[in-house]
Amino acid sequence: PAPPSEPPRRAARPSGGSQPTLDFDDGEGPGAEVQPVGPGVLVAGRYRVEKMLGQGGMGAVYRAFDLELSEPVALKVLTGASHSEASLARFRQELKLSRRLSHRNIVRVHDIGLHAGQYFISMELLQGADLRRHLEARALPRGIGIDLMVQATEGLQAAHDLGVVHRDIKPENLFVTLETVVKVMDFGIARAVQAPGMTMAGVMGGTACYMSPEQASDFSSANPASDQYSLAVVVYELLVGRPPFEHPALLPLLHMHATEPPPPLRDEDPSIPEAVEAAVLRALAKLPCERFESCAAFGEALRAGWEDSTPRRR
Repeated sequence: PAPPSEPPRRAARPSGGSQPTLDFDDGEGPGAEVQPVGPGVLVAGRYRVEKMLGQGGMGAVYRAFDLELSEPVALKVLTGASHSEASLARFRQELKLSRRLSHRNIVRVHDIGLHAGQYFISMELLQGADLRRHLEARALPRGIGIDLMVQATEGLQAAHDLGVVHRDIKPENLFVTLETVVKVMDFGIARAVQAPGMTMAGVMGGTACYMSPEQASDFSSANPASDQYSLAVVVYELLVGRPPFEHPALLPLLHMHATEPPPPLRDEDPSIPEAVEAAVLRALAKLPCERFESCAAFGEALRAGWEDSTPRRR
């Protein structure tokens, strides 16, 4: 998904005097004719769309102005979702959980709903870029990268403590602000937009490189350990420059996640601290019970492994 970013304005925050609403009854219903969203359109009678910020497989992100809070927000309009009653119920449940999450390392969701046949999510507007852009630029110092990943474990742990599983951790869903703070994005969206008749490729096409073995066999079986595995793939890519498993075809790639051991990181780069390598490989264990007991424990192992190695590099 495209990041909710744009250059010069402050991030929108919820106002203490106005609580976000959860209103799916706009008179349209899930079967309403889909109408295009673009600059000048008023979404749900509340959000005045200003410009598109980016587009991804699940929809487009716009800068919009919240007329209730009198602040700019990022508005994600989902285009990949089914419009059945069952899909609406799933979307409502998943995104209601997202709104409960309040943590410095999680993008704040203000409002969710249905407008003109399309689901939307309004969230805080951020400045910066997603981790994918940083990986492509290859300019992220390793120490900063480790710190960002530890922050991501903290955001995920906060969600897991509330019973919320992300299911789709990948660089595109880890946003790095100008203050070098990670914001985990899009909790629950992967499952919320999954229609019963959607193909495996449709559900997992952009995610398979980061998918845990248990999700590869049953996408709905994701659990906190699945998020840990996916984040470990991201850490591996950050340190080595590529994910542990790559294949142009979906099924062979999923088979690699399920059966093949990841190549040792230090075989690719001997300067990677041994303790950091050990932490990543443990989080990449095939069986969830063999990974760390929590994302927090994974983060602590990463932090300690990096900090313990620092004096030897000075």
